Amino acid sequence: MNRPVLYQAYDKSEAVAFFGSEAFTEQCNGQWIIFPTTIICLATLGEWPQASHLQTASRFCWVADARYRVGIDPSYPPCIPNEVIAQNAKGRTLHLFVRTGKSQKYIYAGEMGPTHAMGFASKDNHGHADFTLSLALPSAVWTGLGGLHIGDTDHAAVDAALDRLRDRPTREVRFGVLKQLVEYWHGPIHPGDGLTDDELAGIQMPTVLYDWYRWAGKRREILSGQNIFFNPCDEQHKYWELAIEDGRLHFYIENQGVYEWTTLAEGDDPAVFGKYSHEESWHPEGITLSEHLILACLFEAVGCLSKYGAAAAWLEQRVLNEIVSAVPPIAVGAWRWLDARFYARNGAFMYACPNGEDAKGVSGFSVWIGAKTEHPLQFLKPYLDESWEYVAL
Repeated sequence: MNRPVLYQAYDKSEAVAFFGSEAFTEQCNGQWIIFPTTIICLATLGEWPQASHLQTASRFCWVADARYRVGIDPSYPPCIPNEVIAQNAKGRTLHLFVRTGKSQKYIYAGEMGPTHAMGFASKDNHGHADFTLSLALPSAVWTGLGGLHIGDTDHAAVDAALDRLRDRPTREVRFGVLKQLVEYWHGPIHPGDGLTDDELAGIQMPTVLYDWYRWAGKRREILSGQNIFFNPCDEQHKYWELAIEDGRLHFYIENQGVYEWTTLAEGDDPAVFGKYSHEESWHPEGITLSEHLILACLFEAVGCLSKYGAAAAWLEQRVLNEIVSAVPPIAVGAWRWLDARFYARNGAFMYACPNGEDAKGVSGFSVWIGAKTEHPLQFLKPYLDESWEYVAL
Protein backbone atom coordinates (compact mmCIF):
# COMPACT_ATOMS: atom_id res chain seq x y z
CA MET A 1 0.00 0.00 0.00
CA ASN A 2 1.30 3.45 -0.90
CA ARG A 3 1.86 5.96 1.86
CA PRO A 4 1.60 9.75 1.68
CA VAL A 5 4.85 11.65 1.26
CA LEU A 6 5.83 13.84 4.16
CA TYR A 7 4.97 17.52 3.71
CA GLN A 8 3.23 16.99 0.36
CA ALA A 9 -0.29 18.35 -0.23
CA TYR A 10 -3.37 16.16 -0.78
CA ASP A 11 -7.08 16.70 -0.91
CA LYS A 12 -9.27 14.77 1.51
CA SER A 13 -10.14 11.94 -0.85
CA GLU A 14 -6.48 11.42 -1.73
CA ALA A 15 -5.47 11.35 1.94
CA VAL A 16 -8.13 8.78 2.79
CA ALA A 17 -7.33 6.61 -0.26
CA PHE A 18 -3.74 6.08 0.92
CA PHE A 19 -5.00 3.93 3.77
CA GLY A 20 -7.08 1.43 1.83
CA SER A 21 -10.69 0.71 1.11
CA GLU A 22 -11.56 -0.95 4.42
CA ALA A 23 -14.69 0.22 6.16
CA PHE A 24 -14.17 3.45 8.06
CA THR A 25 -16.20 5.97 10.01
CA GLU A 26 -15.98 9.74 10.07
CA GLN A 27 -16.24 11.68 13.31
CA CYS A 28 -16.31 15.36 14.22
CA ASN A 29 -17.61 16.45 10.83
CA GLY A 30 -14.96 14.46 8.97
CA GLN A 31 -11.96 15.72 10.92
CA TRP A 32 -11.25 12.20 12.18
CA ILE A 33 -11.31 9.17 9.86
CA ILE A 34 -11.33 5.90 11.82
CA PHE A 35 -10.09 2.73 10.08
CA PRO A 36 -9.68 -0.61 11.89
CA THR A 37 -5.90 -0.12 12.23
CA THR A 38 -5.37 3.48 11.15
CA ILE A 39 -6.71 6.88 12.20
CA ILE A 40 -6.43 10.04 10.13
CA CYS A 41 -6.76 13.56 11.52
CA LEU A 42 -7.64 16.28 9.00
CA ALA A 43 -7.13 19.58 10.82
CA THR A 44 -7.54 23.19 9.81
CA LEU A 45 -5.01 25.31 11.67
CA GLY A 46 -5.71 28.59 13.40
CA GLU A 47 -5.01 30.38 16.68
CA TRP A 48 -5.28 29.06 20.23
CA PRO A 49 -7.66 28.75 21.98
CA GLN A 50 -10.34 28.63 19.28
CA ALA A 51 -8.60 26.49 16.65
CA SER A 52 -6.27 23.54 16.18
CA HIS A 53 -2.61 24.57 16.14
CA LEU A 54 0.98 23.52 16.66
CA GLN A 55 2.28 24.36 20.11
CA THR A 56 5.85 23.46 19.14
CA ALA A 57 7.32 21.72 16.11
CA SER A 58 6.46 18.34 17.63
CA ARG A 59 3.34 19.12 19.70
CA PHE A 60 -0.02 19.37 17.97
CA CYS A 61 -3.19 20.51 19.71
CA TRP A 62 -6.50 19.51 18.13
CA VAL A 63 -9.34 21.84 19.11
CA ALA A 64 -12.99 20.93 18.58
CA ASP A 65 -14.85 23.52 16.51
CA ALA A 66 -18.27 22.41 17.77
CA ARG A 67 -19.81 20.50 20.69
CA TYR A 68 -19.17 17.05 19.29
CA ARG A 69 -20.24 14.04 21.35
CA VAL A 70 -18.30 11.10 19.96
CA GLY A 71 -16.49 9.83 23.07
CA ILE A 72 -18.04 7.06 25.12
CA ASP A 73 -15.99 7.35 28.32
CA PRO A 74 -17.25 10.12 30.65
CA SER A 75 -13.73 10.44 32.07
CA TYR A 76 -12.65 12.12 28.83
CA PRO A 77 -13.96 15.10 26.87
CA PRO A 78 -16.89 13.91 24.72
CA CYS A 79 -15.57 15.76 21.66
CA ILE A 80 -12.58 13.42 21.33
CA PRO A 81 -12.88 10.07 19.54
CA ASN A 82 -12.36 7.21 21.98
CA GLU A 83 -9.97 5.50 19.56
CA VAL A 84 -7.28 8.24 19.78
CA ILE A 85 -7.03 8.26 23.58
CA ALA A 86 -4.08 6.61 25.33
CA GLN A 87 -4.37 2.80 25.46
CA ASN A 88 -7.52 2.85 23.38
CA ALA A 89 -5.33 3.58 20.35
CA LYS A 90 -3.23 0.46 20.82
CA GLY A 91 -2.75 -1.35 17.51
CA ARG A 92 -3.57 1.74 15.46
CA THR A 93 -1.35 4.33 13.82
CA LEU A 94 -2.37 7.98 13.82
CA HIS A 95 -1.61 10.23 10.85
CA LEU A 96 -1.90 14.01 10.80
CA PHE A 97 -2.85 16.16 7.79
CA VAL A 98 -3.03 19.93 8.28
CA ARG A 99 -4.06 22.94 6.21
CA THR A 100 -4.72 26.64 6.56
CA GLY A 101 -8.24 27.99 6.36
CA LYS A 102 -7.55 29.25 2.84
CA SER A 103 -6.39 25.92 1.42
CA GLN A 104 -8.41 23.08 -0.05
CA LYS A 105 -5.53 20.63 0.35
CA TYR A 106 -3.87 19.19 3.43
CA ILE A 107 -0.13 18.89 4.13
CA TYR A 108 0.88 15.46 5.43
CA ALA A 109 2.67 16.14 8.74
CA GLY A 110 3.45 12.50 9.60
CA GLU A 111 2.55 10.08 12.35
CA MET A 112 1.70 11.04 15.90
CA GLY A 113 1.11 9.25 19.18
CA PRO A 114 -2.24 8.98 20.96
CA THR A 115 -3.35 11.74 23.29
CA HIS A 116 -2.63 11.65 27.02
CA ALA A 117 -3.55 15.28 27.69
CA MET A 118 -7.07 16.57 27.09
CA GLY A 119 -9.30 19.46 28.06
CA PHE A 120 -13.05 19.62 28.48
CA ALA A 121 -15.20 22.34 26.94
CA SER A 122 -14.75 25.77 28.51
CA LYS A 123 -15.50 29.39 27.73
CA ASP A 124 -12.53 29.33 25.32
CA ASN A 125 -13.37 26.29 23.16
CA HIS A 126 -15.36 23.07 22.87
CA GLY A 127 -12.53 20.86 24.15
CA HIS A 128 -9.07 19.91 22.97
CA ALA A 129 -6.40 17.18 22.96
CA ASP A 130 -2.60 17.24 22.64
CA PHE A 131 -0.58 14.89 20.43
CA THR A 132 3.15 14.36 19.86
CA LEU A 133 4.45 14.11 16.31
CA SER A 134 6.98 11.40 15.54
CA LEU A 135 9.03 13.92 13.52
CA ALA A 136 9.25 17.63 14.22
CA LEU A 137 7.65 19.76 11.52
CA PRO A 138 10.37 21.60 9.54
CA SER A 139 10.32 25.35 10.04
CA ALA A 140 9.98 25.97 6.28
CA VAL A 141 6.78 23.88 6.19
CA TRP A 142 5.39 25.47 9.35
CA THR A 143 6.12 28.95 8.02
CA GLY A 144 4.29 28.08 4.81
CA LEU A 145 1.27 27.10 6.89
CA GLY A 146 1.31 30.54 8.46
CA GLY A 147 1.78 29.40 12.05
CA LEU A 148 5.47 30.17 12.58
CA HIS A 149 6.81 33.71 12.59
CA ILE A 150 10.57 33.52 12.98
CA GLY A 151 11.53 37.19 12.98
CA ASP A 152 15.12 38.16 13.76
CA THR A 153 17.69 35.45 13.01
CA ASP A 154 20.86 37.51 13.45
CA HIS A 155 22.41 35.05 15.90
CA ALA A 156 25.85 36.63 15.54
CA ALA A 157 24.55 40.01 16.76
CA VAL A 158 22.99 38.37 19.82
CA ASP A 159 26.22 36.50 20.55
CA ALA A 160 28.20 39.73 20.25
CA ALA A 161 25.81 41.45 22.66
CA LEU A 162 26.09 38.65 25.22
CA ASP A 163 29.87 38.68 24.87
CA ARG A 164 29.88 42.33 25.99
CA LEU A 165 28.81 41.10 29.42
CA ARG A 166 32.30 39.66 29.90
CA ASP A 167 33.83 43.13 30.14
CA ARG A 168 32.02 44.18 33.36
CA PRO A 169 29.96 46.78 31.45
CA THR A 170 27.90 49.64 32.78
CA ARG A 171 24.21 49.41 33.61
CA GLU A 172 23.38 51.10 30.30
CA VAL A 173 25.31 48.48 28.33
CA ARG A 174 23.66 45.62 30.23
CA PHE A 175 20.25 47.14 29.59
CA GLY A 176 21.16 47.40 25.91
CA VAL A 177 21.98 43.67 25.89
CA LEU A 178 18.60 42.97 27.48
CA LYS A 179 16.85 45.03 24.79
CA GLN A 180 18.59 43.12 22.03
CA LEU A 181 17.58 39.77 23.53
CA VAL A 182 13.98 40.91 23.93
CA GLU A 183 13.66 42.10 20.34
CA TYR A 184 15.34 38.95 19.03
CA TRP A 185 12.69 36.80 20.72
CA HIS A 186 9.66 39.09 20.73
CA GLY A 187 10.11 41.45 17.82
CA PRO A 188 10.28 45.25 17.95
CA ILE A 189 9.14 47.04 21.09
CA HIS A 190 6.92 50.01 20.26
CA PRO A 191 6.42 53.25 22.20
CA GLY A 192 2.99 52.12 23.33
CA ASP A 193 4.48 48.99 24.94
CA GLY A 194 5.86 50.99 27.85
CA LEU A 195 4.13 52.44 30.89
CA THR A 196 3.95 56.20 31.16
CA ASP A 197 5.61 58.43 33.74
CA ASP A 198 2.18 59.10 35.20
CA GLU A 199 1.50 55.36 35.56
CA LEU A 200 4.79 54.94 37.43
CA ALA A 201 4.55 58.10 39.52
CA GLY A 202 4.99 57.60 43.25
CA ILE A 203 6.21 53.99 42.98
CA GLN A 204 9.65 53.54 44.48
CA MET A 205 12.03 51.38 42.44
CA PRO A 206 15.64 51.35 41.20
CA THR A 207 16.59 52.97 37.91
CA VAL A 208 16.94 49.81 35.85
CA LEU A 209 13.47 48.62 36.84
CA TYR A 210 12.00 52.02 36.00
CA ASP A 211 13.75 51.87 32.62
CA TRP A 212 12.22 48.44 31.96
CA TYR A 213 8.66 49.49 32.75
CA ARG A 214 8.99 52.67 30.67
CA TRP A 215 10.28 50.63 27.72
CA ALA A 216 8.18 47.40 27.79
CA GLY A 217 6.10 47.39 30.96
CA LYS A 218 2.89 46.45 29.13
CA ARG A 219 4.48 43.42 27.50
CA ARG A 220 3.99 41.17 30.50
CA GLU A 221 4.61 37.99 28.56
CA ILE A 222 8.29 38.81 28.04
CA LEU A 223 9.36 38.16 31.63
CA SER A 224 6.33 36.18 32.82
CA GLY A 225 5.24 32.75 31.70
CA GLN A 226 6.81 29.99 33.66
CA ASN A 227 7.68 32.43 36.47
CA ILE A 228 6.00 35.71 37.42
CA PHE A 229 7.53 39.17 37.04
CA PHE A 230 5.66 41.68 39.19
CA ASN A 231 3.87 44.78 37.87
CA PRO A 232 4.00 48.23 39.48
CA CYS A 233 0.24 47.97 39.93
CA ASP A 234 -1.87 44.82 39.59
CA GLU A 235 -5.44 45.12 40.81
CA GLN A 236 -6.31 41.60 39.67
CA HIS A 237 -3.36 39.87 41.33
CA LYS A 238 -2.26 41.96 44.31
CA TYR A 239 0.27 39.31 45.31
CA TRP A 240 2.09 39.94 42.01
CA GLU A 241 2.38 43.66 42.57
CA LEU A 242 5.66 45.39 43.39
CA ALA A 243 5.87 45.77 47.15
CA ILE A 244 8.46 46.85 49.68
CA GLU A 245 8.59 44.54 52.69
CA ASP A 246 11.26 44.65 55.39
CA GLY A 247 13.25 47.11 53.31
CA ARG A 248 13.34 44.93 50.17
CA LEU A 249 11.49 45.31 46.89
CA HIS A 250 9.76 42.05 45.92
CA PHE A 251 9.70 41.80 42.10
CA TYR A 252 9.89 38.18 40.84
CA ILE A 253 8.64 34.76 41.97
CA GLU A 254 8.64 31.13 40.89
CA ASN A 255 5.17 30.23 39.64
CA GLN A 256 4.30 28.06 42.64
CA GLY A 257 5.89 30.35 45.19
CA VAL A 258 8.79 27.98 45.85
CA TYR A 259 11.40 30.71 45.35
CA GLU A 260 11.25 34.51 45.38
CA TRP A 261 13.60 37.32 44.43
CA THR A 262 13.98 40.80 45.91
CA THR A 263 16.22 43.79 45.37
CA LEU A 264 16.75 47.19 46.91
CA ALA A 265 14.12 49.85 46.37
CA GLU A 266 16.64 52.45 45.23
CA GLY A 267 19.90 52.81 43.31
CA ASP A 268 20.80 52.38 39.65
CA ASP A 269 21.28 48.61 39.33
CA PRO A 270 21.24 47.07 42.81
CA ALA A 271 22.05 43.54 43.86
CA VAL A 272 19.42 40.78 43.81
CA PHE A 273 18.58 38.51 46.75
CA GLY A 274 16.62 35.28 46.81
CA LYS A 275 15.24 32.63 49.12
CA TYR A 276 13.25 29.41 49.06
CA SER A 277 9.84 29.53 50.72
CA HIS A 278 11.07 27.46 53.68
CA GLU A 279 13.99 29.82 54.36
CA GLU A 280 13.80 32.78 56.70
CA SER A 281 16.80 34.74 55.46
CA TRP A 282 17.48 36.34 52.08
CA HIS A 283 20.70 35.31 50.31
CA PRO A 284 22.68 37.34 47.75
CA GLU A 285 22.34 35.98 44.22
CA GLY A 286 25.69 37.39 43.14
CA ILE A 287 24.14 39.29 40.22
CA THR A 288 22.66 42.73 39.63
CA LEU A 289 19.05 43.49 38.77
CA SER A 290 19.80 44.06 35.07
CA GLU A 291 21.61 40.71 34.94
CA HIS A 292 18.61 39.03 36.57
CA LEU A 293 16.32 40.48 33.89
CA ILE A 294 18.61 39.05 31.21
CA LEU A 295 18.39 35.60 32.80
CA ALA A 296 14.61 35.87 33.19
CA CYS A 297 14.29 36.76 29.52
CA LEU A 298 16.39 33.73 28.52
CA PHE A 299 14.55 31.43 30.93
CA GLU A 300 11.14 32.31 29.48
CA ALA A 301 12.46 32.16 25.91
CA VAL A 302 13.81 28.63 26.31
CA GLY A 303 10.89 27.30 28.31
CA CYS A 304 7.92 29.07 26.72
CA LEU A 305 8.88 30.55 23.34
CA SER A 306 11.20 28.04 21.69
CA LYS A 307 9.32 26.12 19.01
CA TYR A 308 12.28 23.78 18.54
CA GLY A 309 14.33 22.23 21.30
CA ALA A 310 14.96 19.31 23.64
CA ALA A 311 14.80 18.58 27.35
CA ALA A 312 16.26 15.91 29.61
CA ALA A 313 15.60 15.42 33.31
CA TRP A 314 18.90 13.57 33.73
CA LEU A 315 21.93 14.11 31.54
CA GLU A 316 25.39 12.95 32.52
CA GLN A 317 27.94 15.67 33.10
CA ARG A 318 30.15 14.18 30.39
CA VAL A 319 27.43 14.74 27.79
CA LEU A 320 26.61 18.21 29.08
CA ASN A 321 30.28 19.17 28.88
CA GLU A 322 30.34 18.23 25.19
CA ILE A 323 27.20 20.25 24.51
CA VAL A 324 28.64 23.22 26.39
CA SER A 325 31.63 23.17 24.03
CA ALA A 326 29.15 24.26 21.32
CA VAL A 327 26.89 26.39 23.51
CA PRO A 328 29.10 28.10 26.14
CA PRO A 329 27.91 29.83 29.33
CA ILE A 330 26.99 33.48 29.20
CA ALA A 331 28.90 35.86 31.45
CA VAL A 332 26.25 36.10 34.16
CA GLY A 333 26.36 33.96 37.27
CA ALA A 334 23.86 31.20 38.00
CA TRP A 335 20.59 31.69 39.78
CA ARG A 336 20.62 30.36 43.30
CA TRP A 337 17.22 28.82 42.49
CA LEU A 338 18.03 25.31 41.24
CA ASP A 339 21.58 26.59 40.62
CA ALA A 340 20.39 27.25 37.05
CA ARG A 341 23.19 28.26 34.66
CA PHE A 342 22.52 29.80 31.23
CA TYR A 343 24.23 29.22 27.88
CA ALA A 344 23.92 30.62 24.35
CA ARG A 345 25.61 30.51 20.94
CA ASN A 346 24.63 30.55 17.26
CA GLY A 347 20.90 30.68 17.91
CA ALA A 348 20.84 27.87 20.50
CA PHE A 349 19.91 28.81 24.07
CA MET A 350 20.10 26.55 27.11
CA TYR A 351 19.87 26.36 30.85
CA ALA A 352 21.01 23.47 33.02
CA CYS A 353 20.57 22.60 36.69
CA PRO A 354 22.65 20.09 38.68
CA ASN A 355 20.67 17.03 39.78
CA GLY A 356 23.11 15.36 42.18
CA GLU A 357 24.60 11.92 41.61
CA ASP A 358 23.11 8.56 40.66
CA ALA A 359 23.78 5.28 42.47
CA LYS A 360 27.11 4.95 40.67
CA GLY A 361 28.27 8.40 41.72
CA VAL A 362 27.79 9.91 38.27
CA SER A 363 26.73 13.57 38.28
CA GLY A 364 23.62 14.46 36.30
CA PHE A 365 21.85 17.62 35.16
CA SER A 366 18.38 18.69 34.10
CA VAL A 367 18.77 20.41 30.74
CA TRP A 368 16.47 22.52 28.57
CA ILE A 369 17.66 23.78 25.19
CA GLY A 370 15.71 25.76 22.61
CA ALA A 371 15.82 27.77 19.40
CA LYS A 372 13.55 29.57 16.96
CA THR A 373 14.09 26.98 14.22
CA GLU A 374 15.63 23.53 13.97
CA HIS A 375 18.81 24.73 12.26
CA PRO A 376 20.84 25.91 15.31
CA LEU A 377 20.16 22.58 17.05
CA GLN A 378 21.45 20.10 14.47
CA PHE A 379 24.70 19.73 16.42
CA LEU A 380 22.61 18.13 19.21
CA LYS A 381 21.57 15.05 17.22
CA PRO A 382 24.57 12.83 18.20
CA TYR A 383 23.67 13.27 21.86
CA LEU A 384 19.99 12.41 21.61
CA ASP A 385 18.83 9.10 23.07
CA GLU A 386 16.06 7.75 25.28
CA SER A 387 17.23 9.93 28.18
CA TRP A 388 15.68 12.98 26.49
CA GLU A 389 12.01 13.31 27.39
CA TYR A 390 11.27 15.94 24.77
CA VAL A 391 12.82 16.39 21.33
CA ALA A 392 11.65 18.77 18.60
CA LEU A 393 14.36 19.31 16.02
